[in-house]
Amino acid sequence: MVTPVLSNIDLARPDVAVPTMLRIVNEANSWDDGIFIVDDISFTVEDAVDLTTHFTEGFEAYPARQTPQDDADPGGPWITVECDGTGTGRALAPTKVQVVDSTVVMPHSGNKCLKLEGGQRAGVSLAWGAPPQSDVEITWWARVPEAVQSSPTADALLLRMSCYGAENDNMLAGDNALLGYGIKRQSNTNCGDGTALPYYGTAWQDSGCDYTPGVWEEYRLTTHTAQGLYTIIKNPSSPNPQVIVDRAPMIGSGVTKWVPVFMAAWSSSNGKDHPPVYIDDIRIRSLTSIANPLPQPYYVTNYGSRFTNVAILTLPGRVVGKPAVDPRDNTILFATDELSGGIYRVQKLAAGNWIVDTEPIVSGLELPSGLIVRTNGDIWWTHDYNTDNSRSVGRLKWPSPSNLPETIISDIFRMESPPEPDDDAIDLRVAPSTFTGVIGQPGWLVVADRGVDGNTYSALYLVDPATTNLYQRITPTYLVQPTTSDLGSDIVGIDSLPQSGEVVVVTVDGFIVAVNGDGYLRYITTPNLWPIGAPANGAAVAVDPVTGHIWVADNKLDEIWSVNSNTCDDQREFGFPLTNPSRPDQQINLHDPGMAFTPDGSFLVVSDSSTGNGGGRLLIFHNEPFEIPGFAITNVTVSAQGVTLAWNPAGAVKYHVLRGTDVTDPASFSIVATNLQSTVRSFTDTTPPAAAAFYRVVATPEPLTQPLVNT
Repeated sequence: MVTPVLSNIDLARPDVAVPTMLRIVNEANSWDDGIFIVDDISFTVEDAVDLTTHFTEGFEAYPARQTPQDDADPGGPWITVECDGTGTGRALAPTKVQVVDSTVVMPHSGNKCLKLEGGQRAGVSLAWGAPPQSDVEITWWARVPEAVQSSPTADALLLRMSCYGAENDNMLAGDNALLGYGIKRQSNTNCGDGTALPYYGTAWQDSGCDYTPGVWEEYRLTTHTAQGLYTIIKNPSSPNPQVIVDRAPMIGSGVTKWVPVFMAAWSSSNGKDHPPVYIDDIRIRSLTSIANPLPQPYYVTNYGSRFTNVAILTLPGRVVGKPAVDPRDNTILFATDELSGGIYRVQKLAAGNWIVDTEPIVSGLELPSGLIVRTNGDIWWTHDYNTDNSRSVGRLKWPSPSNLPETIISDIFRMESPPEPDDDAIDLRVAPSTFTGVIGQPGWLVVADRGVDGNTYSALYLVDPATTNLYQRITPTYLVQPTTSDLGSDIVGIDSLPQSGEVVVVTVDGFIVAVNGDGYLRYITTPNLWPIGAPANGAAVAVDPVTGHIWVADNKLDEIWSVNSNTCDDQREFGFPLTNPSRPDQQINLHDPGMAFTPDGSFLVVSDSSTGNGGGRLLIFHNEPFEIPGFAITNVTVSAQGVTLAWNPAGAVKYHVLRGTDVTDPASFSIVATNLQSTVRSFTDTTPPAAAAFYRVVATPEPLTQPLVNT
């Protein structure tokens, strides 16, 4: 820069670690306020790090502090953050980050290291842009004292190491890997203790590992961006390395693209008035790191006798939401509860064998919640939440390829209140043919709204499925008027009770409420699952058309129970205990709403919306043997890269590619690829023989299609 207008200025927001974006904004209100014209913009990063070679840092090149009052920040590529708290308008605190020598603490190596102290905000970060390969490995040494809370409800996370990357191309989304040292308050309780190493996935988790207070120890973080995972190891160079974080999910919801990883940061947080912590000997390199698949995160335990088998369909990184079953042919549909969500079809290829279509029936739905298919093929859904509060109930008429999605209900109002555009239509159901009464209409839709005009009031209301009116903003026909208590707390689902001419809702606090066509409420109290006053975390409801029993899911117990709607007798049906009890982040997350029976009761579909355990997942409980359908190799291409095979899908299987020299002699065939995932439809043999060869593709059942474990 020849003539700088400004130089060496402080950031306007000193609590922001790295400038990642340049914004030039005209804040005028109208055209007559004037314009400005900008041209030939360039953006230069000084002392840029690009990881084409390994980056190492021992802080030896920077002046160490001479007095405690020195602003001895590291220079070069480091960005330093030092202010006296969080939020806007905070004063700078120049002594929180300092390069220090052995007069302060003995470094891990050499003569200097980096000191962070005082709590939020004090930290340094290093950015390198897009690395040459997809992943990074970050190694550092840390010396941290024992964490002591200043009060029983205070954070005492003395050191925090964060790795930042793009999330679906969003560079401002925040850290996607995170390790802490000490205690983090979460849900009114402590996560970790004075020497704990908690980490973040979908929430803070205590790793069960500890650091040694006041001792230099080595740590290494490795990203696995292709799978959205990260791993952290303590003392990786020692004879006894310890895994702190084993392929934990990166931080973010609905993210399918995690590259590039572009920044690392170390900070003294969360909390205040922390003692000093020290960092030394940082090494960062670029690599490609594909992690081995995690084992099945939980078992499926069968406590009942209704079903004998389960098929588990895994959709990594997808928030699997409400399933529904087409009453015309028992085809499964499900929603993805994401900002750019959709509705997908699950094809049945053979007995006990299903596969998810790659393309959605409906796309571009923001956070779809409830889902049903009517007998005429029309698909209906609800939105529990959307960012502009403009959609509550939607429809796609049959035939779906010839129609476009419609918004039927934009907003509903409470009669005694001015309208507030914030409805939470969580689920909906077709009323049974026996649903008659002063209000009830057989065949109409009953919508469960757990937040009419805000979050306080829950209600049930009716929708005419034949309506041609779109974008309705109305006071609907209420089956149950907006109430703060009659329907319990947040509703999590609704289904039909045709045997008694009712619909039934379940709430997060364990209410099971049946409602008839007159709007009369009948409370069903369970003696074992949710007795009065017992803790509950209701998640879903579905009515078994064979027995008439109400099946409900609980996310606190991680179980599914059945309830006799007449006698209230209850029975535990399924449990989902962890494969590794020390990994609570791997637990099932039963989606609300998230269960559906087929109209004939031949199978039950359950949604696991957790992306932190390698999912989401659809669990299909059934009584069929597993069969692999016939499938064919559809294409063979020979090129300079090798021989590429493509084949039809065979469902929930693993594929194995064999190559032989004599098609009539099985002994001439050997495996060239094995255990290819069920979603793989092709393979390239990069080392084919010079002479002729024959290929076979063999399918074997995946372990995730299994008989249930009975208890």
